[in-house]
Amino acid sequence: MKQPLHILHLFGTYLPQTENWAYRLIRHAPDTRTFIAAKHYTDDNRFRDPVFTFSDRTFGNLEKRYERLRSNHPLELPEKIFLRLFKFPRRYLNDIARFASENKIDIVHAHFAPVAWFYRAIPRRLGVPFVVSFYGWDYERLPHTHPVYKKRYRQLFERADAFVCEGPHGASILRRHGCPEDKIHVIPLGIRPGDVPFYHRTKAPGRLRLVQVARFTEKKGFMDTVKAFHRALAEYPNLYLRLVGSDGTSEVAKAVHAYVRTHGLEAKVHITGPVPYEQLPDLLKDYHVFIQPSRYAADRDCEGGAPVTLLEAQATGMPVIATEHCDIPTFVADGQTGLLAPETDVDALARHIIRFCRMGQEEFDEFAHAARARVLAHYHIKQNATKLSDLYRQLMA
Repeated sequence: MKQPLHILHLFGTYLPQTENWAYRLIRHAPDTRTFIAAKHYTDDNRFRDPVFTFSDRTFGNLEKRYERLRSNHPLELPEKIFLRLFKFPRRYLNDIARFASENKIDIVHAHFAPVAWFYRAIPRRLGVPFVVSFYGWDYERLPHTHPVYKKRYRQLFERADAFVCEGPHGASILRRHGCPEDKIHVIPLGIRPGDVPFYHRTKAPGRLRLVQVARFTEKKGFMDTVKAFHRALAEYPNLYLRLVGSDGTSEVAKAVHAYVRTHGLEAKVHITGPVPYEQLPDLLKDYHVFIQPSRYAADRDCEGGAPVTLLEAQATGMPVIATEHCDIPTFVADGQTGLLAPETDVDALARHIIRFCRMGQEEFDEFAHAARARVLAHYHIKQNATKLSDLYRQLMA
């Protein structure tokens, strides 16, 4: 039996519900013991796994203030310098390094690029390998909105031993930033199929119930969803759309609500707030098709990889309408488990909605069974978490 490796996983915040996929990946990595350190912890205890060991050191109130202050703001920089002189960040990092040393950490794994930059000194102090995972907004939005990260990424590429991404598109972005090819490792995220039952859905031609589940941000393409649905509705009145994840306050949420009201779609489009992750399969069973037209946002925010909800939907036997954005084409087999449209192409999305609306039971079932089979074959969390564990072993060797 292999001696388990001690892995220190670093987060900015542990753990928002929207990042539940990170918990599943590290929870199922075999032959490892998991240690968690984060600047902040949420009040959500679902991911406070009793087999994990947590550092109890977090940022205090002054340190939170330090973190929010902008170095490029003339009125905030003096205060940031003042707080830095009191060594709040250094004191916190010393405590985390001590936590790592006491627990005989073998590998440090930072989740998201800015987290890796903040904790970059710790693996060097310990003399252990350093792994960095990119996930989405850190691929392009961060260096676009904070150009200093272009230089920081180059330094990370020299310092860290391995960079993990979800698929080939994410890998291509890292190469474009200058990451050495031999340091890039594609390890998809995944789901535990036992948590997601298969639902047989009755599908009559001329009827269709669509659902989209995501945070109401620009890159999720909610406006494209509503506009495409509106166009398809003109031809097929027996359509219904539910949008899940709105808090009602974001600019995207306000725009979607306004569009629905302006075009009198209240009877056909139902907008609701977020649902807990464990309730997602039960929600999905009442709908025929999952729609997710991801796109680049104006600030270069993107999926980087692909939304894990695409896997969860397909695992229930639900075909997908999505876009050729980032690594989505590796998650969804176009013409087999779903239909893909060019990014931002509302007309193509409307045609895909109409095609599924016209579809009868036999063809729909072919999509449904292919969707479930693809997830089982390629995105079972245990096989992908094993790939992560194998990477750890390679680095130790």
